[in-house]
Amino acid sequence: MNEHPSGPQEGENTELLYKEYVRLSECCNAYVKDALSDIKLLGAIGAVLAWDPVARMLELNVRLDEPVTPVGFTTLLLVIMFVLFYNLLKQSIFFFHQARMRRFETRLNALHPGREPVFALASAWPDWQRRVHDRVALPTFGIFYMVLIGFPTTLMVLQGFRAWALFYALLALVLALCHLVSALFLMRCLERDMREAQST
Repeated sequence: MNEHPSGPQEGENTELLYKEYVRLSECCNAYVKDALSDIKLLGAIGAVLAWDPVARMLELNVRLDEPVTPVGFTTLLLVIMFVLFYNLLKQSIFFFHQARMRRFETRLNALHPGREPVFALASAWPDWQRRVHDRVALPTFGIFYMVLIGFPTTLMVLQGFRAWALFYALLALVLALCHLVSALFLMRCLERDMREAQST
């Protein structure tokens, strides 16, 4: 009987696992870098704050004979919400890569047993997100939505666009709730995948 030694084959399998783990890790790092360097939302909030002064300076309401301020705010709101939902799509892909990384971490840690897991980047993230990240993200988004909803609504009320202000506030609240529900759905998927990974 000619039996090939399992040592070299196991070494090749381990190397393949590690290479794929590194590739997935680099993909996740790229998504994180892209998200943190995305200045679209900052630019959009700046546009919301600057829209009314610019419209007044250019006298757009008089020139166009249209309610430029509320229309501009509503347009900016739609653009901002599109960017937010687009970021959720990227976050979904990021979570998928994390889920695959956890599988590789489980197999790699089984090859390197110890008091603490050697590979735990993806496995440790959900707990860190609950304890630290969410406590920073929630106030940040709270301020973001306060500016996005409160500032234009108040300004339109003060300028006499009460119907527009009501429409804008309701539209912004509906879109914000849709964004929140979608984000919570992604969080639940992340938690469920983590539990499934731990049970296997």
